Amino acid sequence: MWIYFIGRNKLNLTAKEIGRLTFRLFLKLYQYYKDDFDKEMIMKASNTTYKKLKEKAEESDKWF
Repeated sequence: MWIYFIGRNKLNLTAKEIGRLTFRLFLKLYQYYKDDFDKEMIMKASNTTYKKLKEKAEESDKWF
């Protein structure tokens, strides 16, 4: 099943943990994983670090 494959390889869950997840919770965890992966790929492509990203967010907060 693809749920077990994604759970084991992408979310680092055990088979027992995957079996106890509801489908809704699994989709929620997987969406968080995809969002985080996308953010890291964008940061890698633009040569940005978490420190620079935090500074940029704080700088934009100053305007409000």
